[in-house]
Amino acid sequence: MWKPVALLLIIIFLGTVGYHLIEEWPVLDSLYMTVITIFTVGFREVRELSATGKIFTIFVILGGAGTAIFAFTKFGEIIYEGGLGRFWRRKRMENRATKLEDHFIICGHGRMGRIVRERLEEEKVPFIVIDSSEEKLEELKEKGSCCFIEGDATQEEILLEAGIKRAKGLVALLPTDPDNLYLVMTVKLLNPSLFVIARAMDDEAERKILQIGANKVVSPYSISGLRIAQALIRPTVVDFVDLIIRRKELALFMEEFVVKTGARIAGQTLKSCDLRRVANVIVVATKKPGEDIIFNPSPDIKIEKGDTLLVLGTQEDISRFEQNYL
Repeated sequence: MWKPVALLLIIIFLGTVGYHLIEEWPVLDSLYMTVITIFTVGFREVRELSATGKIFTIFVILGGAGTAIFAFTKFGEIIYEGGLGRFWRRKRMENRATKLEDHFIICGHGRMGRIVRERLEEEKVPFIVIDSSEEKLEELKEKGSCCFIEGDATQEEILLEAGIKRAKGLVALLPTDPDNLYLVMTVKLLNPSLFVIARAMDDEAERKILQIGANKVVSPYSISGLRIAQALIRPTVVDFVDLIIRRKELALFMEEFVVKTGARIAGQTLKSCDLRRVANVIVVATKKPGEDIIFNPSPDIKIEKGDTLLVLGTQEDISRFEQNYL
């Protein structure tokens, strides 16, 4: 909105200066002549124009009239889209989105999207929510602290606005499998290396979404069924896992770390690191690039750059591990 307005003001300023210098008119007459020329109101010239002044007027009409039409068109779009309040709110969100880096994008703010958003808030992880439903975003509008975009997440311009190329990951939680399929395809075209998790309601959709590049696909029905079965057979195990995941009633935390270049743990074995004495943490599992997860790894396993470690301990102990070994 500001760009066409600013350009229009510049043309008015240049027109005023031009008439003042060419025709040697007073500033007010020059300004009046510029305005009636740009907006083509049909009034007569302030005074008789010289040949140079007529040529200058042609350029003022060509440049100013088009800019004025463009500015009024943009203003009309703002009114049509819901008024100035909605326009300014969207602009604020765009400005906040441009500052996000290594953030997560939540596409769809339904029941699952709300749970994901609340957990990311608890973890103080940067994120942005995309949803086309104004009703589903009402809660975020009232909070005022969450970054969100009202729009179709399958559209490239919306994803770019959400910082898809600077993001750390994306979760596709749109209402239907075809929508999530198309979203994942669009995301992988814009940022092939982005980590993507998608929801799928049936096995066929799960297979297709994985084929087009999703890193993980979650089936709510399958997960719920397995969890119910496990709760029947091993209720204590399920309760323990829930406590770790929710982090509300137990002081234990499980964190995931990737060993980077220069990490002090790289090149050492778990035994030589003496993790229990120094940091009082347990390495529950390790995963080397391109290989399967190794649960309860041997003390003699060698940790190398690129390995992923699942570490269990209190928040304080995990922080100590990160400071001493990574």
